[in-house]
Amino acid sequence: MDDIDAVIKAAKHFKYEDSEASYAFNRISDLPESKSKLKRAIKERIQLLCASYISLASFLPDEDAEYLLGLHGEQKKKRSIKILMRMMKEMDKFEKEIRNFDPFELPTPTTRDTLDS
Repeated sequence: MDDIDAVIKAAKHFKYEDSEASYAFNRISDLPESKSKLKRAIKERIQLLCASYISLASFLPDEDAEYLLGLHGEQKKKRSIKILMRMMKEMDKFEKEIRNFDPFELPTPTTRDTLDS
């Protein structure tokens, strides 16, 4: 992880808004690890972040979570299924958001609002 942070720091001038970047290259000797190891580590971090984003759907309102855990008496099958189906729909929605996300799209007020929802 520290290696990836070093790459990010070295390439910080590559911002979409920064049209005045003085150069568009970095020295390979500045890398803390081989390029292929860093690429693999970055891809693994991206996969972890995508999975984390999708798993946010499994965080339920406290009332629903307590109900499913049986903390408020006996569960009713119909309500349990409804809660779980809502969670699954939200997971599908989050997965679609990740698939449609374009990291190279320039941020605009509209896209920022979409990211925040």
